[in-house]
Amino acid sequence: MIPESPARSNKDLLLEDFSYQVRLVLASFEMRIFTIILALICAIGIRSAFDIMIPPAVWLVFSMWLVTSILYFIVIRSRLLCPTKRCLDNLHLSYYLPGVLFSTMLVHYLGGAEWIAFFVYLFDLIYANVLMSRPRGALVTVYVIASYYALIAAEFKGILPHRMVFPPQSAAYDNLQYVIVSDVIIVGVVFLLIACTSSLFSRMKEEREKSLRESKNSLMAKSERLEEMARTLRKKVAENIYLKRATLGYIEKKEFELQQTRKDLEDQIEKLRKTQKAMFFMIEDLNEMSSQLKDARDHLEDKVRERTDELLNISRKLHRSERLAFLGKLAGSVTHELRNPLAVLKNAAYFLDKKFSKDQDKKVQKYMDIMKKEITIIDSIIDDIMGFAKTRPPEIEEIDLRDVVENAVSTINVPELVEVKTEYGKLPKVLIDSNQVMHAVMNIANNAIMAMNGNGILTFRTVRSGEEVCVEIQDTGPGIPPDQRGLIFEPLYSSKPKGTGLGLPIAKMMVENQEGRIQLESELGEGTIFRIYLPLNRKKRGE
Repeated sequence: MIPESPARSNKDLLLEDFSYQVRLVLASFEMRIFTIILALICAIGIRSAFDIMIPPAVWLVFSMWLVTSILYFIVIRSRLLCPTKRCLDNLHLSYYLPGVLFSTMLVHYLGGAEWIAFFVYLFDLIYANVLMSRPRGALVTVYVIASYYALIAAEFKGILPHRMVFPPQSAAYDNLQYVIVSDVIIVGVVFLLIACTSSLFSRMKEEREKSLRESKNSLMAKSERLEEMARTLRKKVAENIYLKRATLGYIEKKEFELQQTRKDLEDQIEKLRKTQKAMFFMIEDLNEMSSQLKDARDHLEDKVRERTDELLNISRKLHRSERLAFLGKLAGSVTHELRNPLAVLKNAAYFLDKKFSKDQDKKVQKYMDIMKKEITIIDSIIDDIMGFAKTRPPEIEEIDLRDVVENAVSTINVPELVEVKTEYGKLPKVLIDSNQVMHAVMNIANNAIMAMNGNGILTFRTVRSGEEVCVEIQDTGPGIPPDQRGLIFEPLYSSKPKGTGLGLPIAKMMVENQEGRIQLESELGEGTIFRIYLPLNRKKRGE
């Protein structure tokens, strides 16, 4: 903070000095304007009182001088062309070019060297040497003397006409010695003395202002330093008082806490001494118990994990056993209640078909076909239920998986609008029950045909996947929703109105009988792929 304060003080002083200089220049122009107006009034009064003929050029010069002074006053006051002190000095100096010219013209028209009109120059000499620097004041002084000498020489030589407003007793221009002594030497010396005196006063004023400015700047800097030091000292004193009080309070608090702590420690030490021996024995017991608990915990985690897995498996098996028991009862009832009536319906349909095959009309033939088709569906449902309830053990034999898939494809009842494609890869023979695998493939294929509503593409592929062979059945149906994919292999679950919910569970059970597995991949709107994986390294029973 201390180094910045003098800089700001200097800037403020410079601005103050510039404003002061502007005020002085404006005051000088106000005096000029007042003097010119007063001179015009006096000239009008003299012309009226004494009937003296004043040349019209005098009025024109006074008017031009007045207008020029007013214009410079307005410009300097607005500070548009003089934002800095240097610009102000240059603008002020430029004024003397027309100002001295107007003075010279007035001296010429009011009598030249034969009258005291040369005093008009004195205002410009004083203002220039007081308000401007010495070089600029000297330049204006030279310009004034040169202008006056040039006017005298021009009038003396007759280059300019000699004008006389107040006729003298004798003609001054008739005597060269008089002109040189009175007009050149005396007036020139007067001009120089006035210029030197004004310059001396101006230099004294500038030195005094500079000294005062430096003193003010120094005093302001010292004052700011002292104020900053005083603020710092007051702040430090306040901080020291606060710290002293806080320190005393903290010391008293800590002394009290230490006394309490000392008493507590003494009590605790006494208690520790009493319990130290008992703790030694307890530590030994705890170490032994910790070792035993660690061993028991390790074994307990393994036992809990094994028992949990066993319970889950038992739960699954129990759930499946309940379903199988129900289906077993249902299968027995279906066999007893439906097989015989169904056989009667088959024989009746066969007899009626033979009886009226020759002369029956198309409507009777249509209903006969519907009856045979529905009887076939009922027979298929009964076969599914019986197959799920009474699955026989697999009869393993080494066989080509391609032959099994081809037999299944040729056995399936494929609608006309379903296109069947086959892609068979080269595979080694596998140990499987061909009837059960073919049944599983047919069940999945029939499920795919129903999913496509009898219109789409059904593709069969056989590929090798590591130590397994794979049968892929792909359809172009609507796909299986994600919330149904975990339920399609559950018995009696079906999303189709006429489905039994046993086709896919039977397929899964028959594949698992071959130590295989089924995987499902489905995408809504694209279709579904069932993959049947069968192992290559399966062994026959008894080996």
